[in-house]
Amino acid sequence: MNFHSSFCNKISILFIFFIAICCTEQAIESDFESSLVIDTLTIKNLNISNYSVAPNLATNERLYVGEKNGIQIPFSFIKIGSSSYWSYYSDSTITIDSVQFKLYFDDSLKSSDLGPLKLYFSPDSHFNENLSTYLDYEGFSVSDWHALEDPMVFDKTDSSDSYIYSELVWRIDSLTPLLSDSGVTRTFALKFANSDSNFMELFSEEASIEEKDPKVVLFYRRTSTSATDSIIIDTLSSSIYSSADLSIFDPRNVENSLNSISLSNGVGSRVVLTFPFDDSSLSSGSVIRSANLIIPFASANISEVFNIIIDPIKNDSLSYFDSSNVFSEDPFTGVGYPYRLSNAPDSAEYVVSVKNMLQNIILGNEKNNGFKIVSEEKNYPFDSILFLSNDSSRSSKIEIIYIYDEE
Repeated sequence: MNFHSSFCNKISILFIFFIAICCTEQAIESDFESSLVIDTLTIKNLNISNYSVAPNLATNERLYVGEKNGIQIPFSFIKIGSSSYWSYYSDSTITIDSVQFKLYFDDSLKSSDLGPLKLYFSPDSHFNENLSTYLDYEGFSVSDWHALEDPMVFDKTDSSDSYIYSELVWRIDSLTPLLSDSGVTRTFALKFANSDSNFMELFSEEASIEEKDPKVVLFYRRTSTSATDSIIIDTLSSSIYSSADLSIFDPRNVENSLNSISLSNGVGSRVVLTFPFDDSSLSSGSVIRSANLIIPFASANISEVFNIIIDPIKNDSLSYFDSSNVFSEDPFTGVGYPYRLSNAPDSAEYVVSVKNMLQNIILGNEKNNGFKIVSEEKNYPFDSILFLSNDSSRSSKIEIIYIYDEE
């Protein structure tokens, strides 16, 4: 114990001595002189323009059908996957009592006003979840599909009787022979019978882990014999979930101003930005402390969080392109990590750091092919931002603060 006290006393004395040195008022003198200079550069002559890609919302957490904000969603496709449960149809020990197709939504007002919502079935493949767009469905019809009866609607509540979500249920028993065929692709199409102003949002396979996924549910009885030769009948159910789904967005009726620059997933509006900047733009050996791209916007129709992605362009094959074209796929390939960034704008402008890319341009590690700016995939597809393109008082710019050695 004495040794411990002695050790602690010595540490305390050293600590007090250290504090006394650090707190002395006499400054440490040095002959150090820095030749580093902090300077700024503002790039204002930015070239910002729109380009259009036919919308594909495969990663969205909702399915849509109908019309909203001028965007037509004529139908949504749902593909039900393969499963060992389909073999139950030919299993002599199993009796299938009913087969149901289920979808889910969370709008209590829609429970009593679904409109002429219809479900159709086809044993063929009609869509590619990651590639299909409205450009693929000119003249498309479900006239030769199997039309199902109207759905039943069940509102689900919690223990306090508060509304949680609704369940749409179609009886599809008549399709069981087709569904159980291993050679078919089980495709359902959801649409309104009339081309009117109805609109509906439902959960897609991206929204949850199976609980509210589109699904087919088999209700059946399994018969077995026990060791005492008694017959046992179990009443069971099994779910087969969607393997792909996609809403087809057609924005051709949406009016776009030629003088506006906008971002919107539902319309397919994206932005390409080019600007003059290369390895001679800053003094040799410069180190960029900060570089922010600032784009003010005129208006925003945003219902929730709206994230914007900026990504340097890897390819420069489309240095000139016709902005009136609608591309089936994005013509610009992004560089990606570590330069690709996603963030939300503030109330008046979009501000994002482009420091890493610009530093590597002046170092000669990357080429300046500009940036593409897109709405993040999971943004609400009917949200949009309208950027200011020609406003001298609030112009778009890149503000750079950098350090260089003037020697």
